[in-house]
Amino acid sequence: MAGRTSPILLVTSAFISVLIVVPICFLLFGMFWTSFPGDPNGTLSTEFVVKVFTGEGVPRHFNTLSLLSNTLIFSSVSSTMAVAIAFMLAWIIHRTNTPGRRFFDVLPLITFMFPAMLGDIAWTFLLSPNAGLINLYVNHPLGLPPFNIYGMGGMIWAQGLSLTALAYLLISATFGTMDPTLEEAARISGARNRQTVLKVTLPLAVPSIVSTWTLMLMIGLNSFETPAFIGLPAKVYVFMNAIYHKMSVDVPIDYGGAAALSFVSLLLSSVAVAFYLMSTRRLKRFAVVTGKGYRPKPIDLGKAKYAALGFLLVYVFVGLVLPVATMLLMSFMKFYTVVGVNPLDYLTLKNYAFVTSEPLMLRSATNSFILAGVAGVLTTGAAAAMSYVAIRGHMRGKRALEFIAALPVAYPGMIFSLALIWTALFLFRPIYGTMTMLVLAYIVVFLPYGMRTMANSMIQIHSELEEVATVSGASSLTSMRKIMLPLLRPALINTLMLVFIQSYRQLGAAILLVTPSTFVLPVVILHWWASGLLVALAAAVMIYGAILVAIVMFSRYFLKASLTF
Repeated sequence: MAGRTSPILLVTSAFISVLIVVPICFLLFGMFWTSFPGDPNGTLSTEFVVKVFTGEGVPRHFNTLSLLSNTLIFSSVSSTMAVAIAFMLAWIIHRTNTPGRRFFDVLPLITFMFPAMLGDIAWTFLLSPNAGLINLYVNHPLGLPPFNIYGMGGMIWAQGLSLTALAYLLISATFGTMDPTLEEAARISGARNRQTVLKVTLPLAVPSIVSTWTLMLMIGLNSFETPAFIGLPAKVYVFMNAIYHKMSVDVPIDYGGAAALSFVSLLLSSVAVAFYLMSTRRLKRFAVVTGKGYRPKPIDLGKAKYAALGFLLVYVFVGLVLPVATMLLMSFMKFYTVVGVNPLDYLTLKNYAFVTSEPLMLRSATNSFILAGVAGVLTTGAAAAMSYVAIRGHMRGKRALEFIAALPVAYPGMIFSLALIWTALFLFRPIYGTMTMLVLAYIVVFLPYGMRTMANSMIQIHSELEEVATVSGASSLTSMRKIMLPLLRPALINTLMLVFIQSYRQLGAAILLVTPSTFVLPVVILHWWASGLLVALAAAVMIYGAILVAIVMFSRYFLKASLTF
């Protein structure tokens, strides 16, 4: 029988639990505090809560019902768009005889090699109503009305394309292993391909589709980049950019109003998480691979396979090639757009020279790398410790520990940053405005995903190995260090690199916490966009993307990280 859990592991787990729970309490307190965080002269009042739930004295676009409606429309419709496209991609690639389909299977991973904001910025370059490249060089010569990316429709378009790759990776696993017996039986019975898909394939995939859609919904609810780059110029507000507006634009800063909106957003995210957990529990009722031998057989589309190939090519062009090519072109331009002349006559390398010599950019790049590395190591260590306590520990309340560790799934990065501000200014003022704040935020935001990876791997290691070590006199800490950690090396590397990459890309959790000395790359890019430094911004995004590509390639091919949670 295993020995007692090491006090070091227990202390680590307790510290992380406090780090998660205490900021939530301070965020709730902030809803009722009339002054700024840390001010002892404030009083308790229901003013902000009344404004949030009644809309009294609040501009129409900040009305809670309006924010709730916009948030649900934005997240649900973009999730539906992403899942619909992903379903078609997965079906074509894994279940049909479309030419070159295997080549397209690796393309979704490429989208993860670029910063999340690349697509948002690229679509503003392409579809800006007055100076968008498509409007200038396609719509205007043809006499067509201009597209306008700024607004709810543009937000849904950009977010839907951004989420499609992740949705594809989740749904494709179902199609790749689906037993074709039922589909073949349908065809033998005279059903056409369309009938087979609608009446057999789609129902079998429904649980996977529902769980994937719910996960995309959660991501949409917590998304900040798309509402910031595309929603703010049109004054289209969802909870995330409304909270940002109250904290970064309003004068004076509306701390109480931001805390109240964060609470409502937190409730909404919690409901989405609960629905996601319910949907994933139902997956085992729809098993598509049994003990019976099977071999997935491609569906013969006949001449329609060329239409399917066309669909794949259109997606790759619109979702990957066009945004990346646009950002690359704009990064070499002397200014945003040139009306009536050939843009290729106005190319320059000065943007890259400016970006690589700008002190703020160099400092923020260094900060991003350091923060991502520290957050990756500490989050991986914390996830390993808490997973060990939850799975191998012999203590009461370990289920509560698992629950606490899962709370940040419903905790958008920006909301936790706000909660951390309230906590730091009341309890730990010396860490406010330091890199420590950012590291703590990253740890909490990515901890649930790290724990998922570590716990899944830890469950596969039988406890008899540790029991032998215990009988030999080893402590639980020694057992973990000499037995568990070597066996968990692949999971540790995978978690470390995933947290590193996601921390390097993180904007929502950083935007409220940075100071001039702690700027990170995504925040600098957002500020340059707001300042109109568009071509320099394009060069910065391309360099930023190149760094991420190098990190992903190094992780997959040298460290053998799978880069999946």
